[in-house]
Amino acid sequence: MLFRRKVLPLVAGVTILLAVYIFQKMDIFGMVASATGLSNVHRYWHFGFNKALRMAMNDGACLLIIYGLFQNRDYVRVAFYLFLAELFLFLPVYLLFKLTLEGDSELSSPLLSQIHRLIVNPVLMFLLMVGFYYQEQKQRRA
Repeated sequence: MLFRRKVLPLVAGVTILLAVYIFQKMDIFGMVASATGLSNVHRYWHFGFNKALRMAMNDGACLLIIYGLFQNRDYVRVAFYLFLAELFLFLPVYLLFKLTLEGDSELSSPLLSQIHRLIVNPVLMFLLMVGFYYQEQKQRRA
């Protein structure tokens, strides 16, 4: 039981994070577009879709890690709400600035590079995990 509730989500989450990191340069949208005949789609769609998919996979993996570490459905719910905010608020604003100011190049200016790390990479989720850990330690002391 411990294995299924704690270890399996942790291992799955870390494995997904590693896979996303290893295959981050892969153009998933391009593969899907060529298979379905949508090869004439603007390259910005490739960039936006790939970044959104990467963010969703990173955050999904972090949801598994949060569940495995804390076994608290309220924490997972809060993390899921953060994921929705990232997906529907932060990512579109980032993509708007990135694509209008710099285009779809992988290299970014120093400012947009830091924003990219916060949104597309799972930095916000890791910060949330630190907050959950701090909250649990504070509750144990009380």
